Formats: sequence, structure tokens, C-alpha cells
Amino acid sequence: FMNTWRGMETLVDEGLVRNIGTSNVTQAKLEKILPETRISPAVNEMELHPHFQQTDLFEYVKGQGIQPIGFCPIGSPARPERDRTPEDTSPTEDPVIQEIASAHGIHPATLCVKWAEQRGQVPIPFSTNPRNMFSNIHSLTTDPLSDEEMKLIESRDRNCRLIKGQ
Repeated sequence: FMNTWRGMETLVDEGLVRNIGTSNVTQAKLEKILPETRISPAVNEMELHPHFQQTDLFEYVKGQGIQPIGFCPIGSPARPERDRTPEDTSPTEDPVIQEIASAHGIHPATLCVKWAEQRGQVPIPFSTNPRNMFSNIHSLTTDPLSDEEMKLIESRDRNCRLIKGQ
């Protein structure tokens, strides 16, 4: 891994890329990697949604000056049945998420994107539908969630990883 990282640092040195980052790297791994880097990761992409907030890792990453990037900010409602397990939960079907979304006049999926951005992560919603893309962008530029709503969503964490790599 560190040989690859050093190669990516060389790409920065040569001006071929501006920033380098990590994906799905845990705090324990980052604690081993960071002392060995010359150029710290600019980002760490990880699964982040209201039912899998990874608060400790999220706060650690931010504390290291690394931008958290949220993969699956609405959960992963369209993943194939073969990738689902009985323990999975869906943030977009969560009654609290639905109630807050309704109060803002937006879809629960859009609310998840709004929450993610307001929390301080860069959400990556995987929509190719122009209507959904517009709704996501529009929600980021309109009435923010209240502190109370943010706390309610924070309380919905279920430690439910949806992308398990099975």
C-alpha cells in the first residue's frame, strides 16, 4: 500500500494531480498510514448515510484535516437483491427521516443528501436522473436543517453498513 501511496505522491510532485486520497480506510489503518506519508490524504471516501454515520471515524478524519466523502448518502436502495441482507435498514424508509423531509417539502433521499452536506461531508448521490440531480442541488441551497432536526437524524444511526463486499 505504501509503495502505491508514494507513487501517488510522485504524481502530485509532477503536477499530474492536485490531491490524493483514500477510500474505505479505517481509523486504525489511517493511524498507521499517516505517519508514513509525505503528503496527507485530502479525502477519505467511506460509506456514510443516516443509518451508518461512522461518527468516530468521521470525527477522526475531520480532525486530521481530511475531507470525508460520503458514499451512498441515501443508503443503497437500488442495489441488487443478492447484495441485501435481512439486517439491512433503509434511511429513506425511516419514519423520522420521512417526517423531516415532509416538513421541508422534499423527498427523504434528498433530505439524506442535505443532512450529509450540512454535517460536513461531501455526499456522492449516484443519480443520473436530471430531476433528482436538480432536487439534490436545490435542497443544498434552500432552508437548512435546524439543530433539532440534525440531532434527530443523528439519533437514527443504526450502524447498518449496506455495502458489505459480499
